[in-house]
Amino acid sequence: MQKQRLFIILFLINISVFCQQKTKRSLRKALQEIERTHKIKFSFSEETIQDKLIEINGENENLTSILSIIEQQTRLIIRKVNDRYYTITKPQGANMEVCGTIYDSKTKELLSNVSILHKTRGISTNESGFFKFKNLKYSDTLTVSYIGYKSVRKAVSDFKIKQCEVIYLEESSDVLNEIIISSYLTNGVVKKTDGSITLRPRKQGILPGQTEADVLLSAQQLPGVQSPIETASGLHIHGGTPDQNLVLFDGIKLYTTAHFFGSISAFNPYVVDNVTVYKNASNTKFGNHIAGVIDVATMQDVPERTQIGFGFNFTNFDIHSLVRVTDKIGAEISFRRSTSDIVNTPTFNTLSQKVFQNTIISEGETLSELPFVEDKNDVSFVDINSKVVYKPNESNKISLQQILIKNDLKYRLTNDQINDIRSDELKIENKGFGITWDKTWGKTLEQETNIYYSNYNLFYDGNIKRDDFIYDFTIKNNTIKDISFSSIIRKKISKKRSINLGYQYTYANVSYNLQKENKVISDEANQFDQQQNNAHTVLAEYVFKDSNKYNLHLGVRSSYLSLLKRFTFEPRLYGKLKVLPGFWLNASAELKQQNTSKVIEFFTSDFGLENELWAISNNDNIPLLKSKQGTLGVIYNRNKWLIDSEFYVKKIDGLTSLTTGFNSFRETIFNGNATIYGVDLLVKKDWNSIFSSWVSYTFGDASLFFNGFNNDKAFKGNFSISNSVYIAQQMSFRSWNFSLGWTWKTGLPFNGLVSLDPNNGLEIEQYNSTDLPSYHRLDASATYSFFWDKKKKVKSKIGISLINIYDQENVLKRVNEVTFDKDFNASINTIDTNAIRFTPNMVFRVEF
Repeated sequence: MQKQRLFIILFLINISVFCQQKTKRSLRKALQEIERTHKIKFSFSEETIQDKLIEINGENENLTSILSIIEQQTRLIIRKVNDRYYTITKPQGANMEVCGTIYDSKTKELLSNVSILHKTRGISTNESGFFKFKNLKYSDTLTVSYIGYKSVRKAVSDFKIKQCEVIYLEESSDVLNEIIISSYLTNGVVKKTDGSITLRPRKQGILPGQTEADVLLSAQQLPGVQSPIETASGLHIHGGTPDQNLVLFDGIKLYTTAHFFGSISAFNPYVVDNVTVYKNASNTKFGNHIAGVIDVATMQDVPERTQIGFGFNFTNFDIHSLVRVTDKIGAEISFRRSTSDIVNTPTFNTLSQKVFQNTIISEGETLSELPFVEDKNDVSFVDINSKVVYKPNESNKISLQQILIKNDLKYRLTNDQINDIRSDELKIENKGFGITWDKTWGKTLEQETNIYYSNYNLFYDGNIKRDDFIYDFTIKNNTIKDISFSSIIRKKISKKRSINLGYQYTYANVSYNLQKENKVISDEANQFDQQQNNAHTVLAEYVFKDSNKYNLHLGVRSSYLSLLKRFTFEPRLYGKLKVLPGFWLNASAELKQQNTSKVIEFFTSDFGLENELWAISNNDNIPLLKSKQGTLGVIYNRNKWLIDSEFYVKKIDGLTSLTTGFNSFRETIFNGNATIYGVDLLVKKDWNSIFSSWVSYTFGDASLFFNGFNNDKAFKGNFSISNSVYIAQQMSFRSWNFSLGWTWKTGLPFNGLVSLDPNNGLEIEQYNSTDLPSYHRLDASATYSFFWDKKKKVKSKIGISLINIYDQENVLKRVNEVTFDKDFNASINTIDTNAIRFTPNMVFRVEF
């Protein structure tokens, strides 16, 4: 027994000694031990070996091997003077080379595009998270920096010779505390503790049907966000319409957000840092909306290095630059323009067929097949945005931002037989300017102040002339001038509690001018309206949270609207509770109001495009929109499985129908309300680091009621989709990325039972009583990234996307109209708006 105990003790002692020998220790002590063991002497300066640690295997007793290990681990140079004396010195000159691979410390995922900086020089990690930095000095220090992560400083002397370092980056505490799901659909899409979802286009994985991370199209991949008529800007969030959303670009409110009549997002994804989407219970600083919030943000800090990128696809080309002016000043600029007037592409042709169907332009294209008829259609768009960030110290940051979104259409139809010329010109423009000041007053007090100016203008001029005499013309002009000031103070009361207090002022000038005249039949009409409103808002929000257990946001907004001469009150509540590991419950309730929205106008109905205009609530025929919404949801996120489901119910009052009686021909204004309820479900599985799958399902029911309309019976909303299913697969392998997605949803409702009344008008038995055939299509995308040189300073990406791969014929909308033959006999004509057919696209980019 004693022998056994002795054996165990000796064994443990040996293990202890062995472990100690492998433990890192100071270089000074190691050198002293080597001197005693091998009877030699080292000559060095104190600065040379200061703070140096090494690890030497005790089993290696060969002096030459030991000295080689020291050189490898410390990058010091050891030279033999004679059999007894050795010198230790630092390397001289700028000829050192280091390398490494960078990972996320939590997920262990490789991080690409991480900045590694040294003074004025910098490089980025490749798709495999690898970097190699040359021409360095022994005394140099590198800074490893990545947005959303804590920066790491690493001395060149700490890199081993002929061995690449492994570096782990930790997400910053602010980011970690706010995130509950780090990869919601794909990399670069996260769900935060306040219920919002943030998309990071620069980190975002590829999505089906996209070669680039289009801001608005990517948002449509989220459960509960749909686009019933296949447009980028047509975001219907929890049953709301696009004009009921609030869209901000660096704090500037926008009234148009897309190009080519909604087909393409107006935000260049290569300059967007993040996009925050609120489907419900939005932050109290967001007002004047009753649906969702799309908050787009660009450069948030002074960039670590200057970057330039350019590229093109089959619809547009762009160039952008991120400039580090000084250590305290950074600048960013982006320019993007359409290519339709330069080169003809299959993508733009397919989009044009969808956009211009059932308009005067499609009719003109048909007539142009006649030998004496000629038509010309010029369409172009451009977006420009710039930003300057000035950070004089850690307590202050000032940013100046600007954006311009512009769309132009010029159409001309010439009939030489009757000497008629029809001209249509449409211009849509939104420009904005803003300044933001972020101030940190102390560890527990911050302030954010923002001022912006937004100017929206839509101008349409259509006329028909014969022998240079204009006998028929239509003019439409819709303008919004929006000036806003906001200042919000955030006070941290304790580790778990904080309070936000703020004041906002907004001046809005909304006007429209409509004119129409036909001199042949002596018909003339005009309508003009201009309204101004001053809104004063105070807001408060109490936040009580423990990111690992619970989260409670309790806020309220109260505004005075001068035009309506009334106060509004908007309480908002959002709560989240962790009941089991990986299992959360969440709920929200809110009241919202909105005083600017879109209404239908009839003056440009024959043109067929952009027959809506912005108007402001006026206590007359355009009431204030009011919304009540409540949600209840559960989240399960464990073992690479994610299940997120949410039930919602919404009631909207103050709706206005400035239509011809929902597709009848009585120009009547109806006021009503809507009741909407639905369920969103997302199920996602990460099979491994390469392959992931997800399925989303949305059920929705929107019931509208308008006084005096449809025999005072409720009916389905025009954009009500009862069921929608989306199945997606994604794969990333080295420099390749692939995605495949299939969509199925029920068709939109339309008026199925229609007949002629005695006055040759439409008589509809019941509105929106029948659904169109089901909609389905398959989309795919693939991209490949590569470097042009061995130094990996110039990076490129090439990609392809395929929309509606099997060329399914889907119908988006169906309306009925009365037509007359040459004998003036009336009949009902059914007009279908068809979905986009098979559409290829490609992208090529260069970044350096």
